[in-house]
Amino acid sequence: MQVISLRSLVSACCAYLALGSLPASAQDSGVVFAGGGVSDGYNAYAGVVVALPGNALGDGLAVRASTGGGQYRYDSAGQEIEASYLSGEIALVYQLSGEWGWANFGVGPRLSHNETEPLDPGNDNEGTSLDAAFSTDGALGNRWRLGWYGAVGLGDETYAAELRFGPLLDEASQTRIGVEAGVQGDENYTRGALG
Repeated sequence: MQVISLRSLVSACCAYLALGSLPASAQDSGVVFAGGGVSDGYNAYAGVVVALPGNALGDGLAVRASTGGGQYRYDSAGQEIEASYLSGEIALVYQLSGEWGWANFGVGPRLSHNETEPLDPGNDNEGTSLDAAFSTDGALGNRWRLGWYGAVGLGDETYAAELRFGPLLDEASQTRIGVEAGVQGDENYTRGALG
């Protein structure tokens, strides 16, 4: 399945607004982010990254707290199931950055709540669960940038992966344009995206 993704556009706008409203010293230690996507379902997320004492954004250890939610559909035993989810996560993040770009690697607990309508007894992720989540995100280059995002839930077998590629249009505002491809899902569904 292919869908148009608004995630990158919303993320870029929110990050620009968040960074533009923070004083320089706050940007060195923390940042707020948000975004979302729309297809045959939807998802939205928001969070904050704060550098730990003795570290700075892009260099060393940080803590990321985030929340997300959305809806999706899948087929089970010939019946269409509508599912919704909410999640919250706290992660310890190791950050690297330089002239080449930046990369983050995180691990931490994630609390999720999933509901299906009608009830799907074959969905092991129904209800509330605590899981270990691993994630990575980053980008290579500046004028032309290749960016990525990936996350995996160890117990619930959820996954999400995205690649973005495109040029810098305006250096002052860090406005970019480009293409994005992604996939997300679990053992019950898979949803792809192009944007």
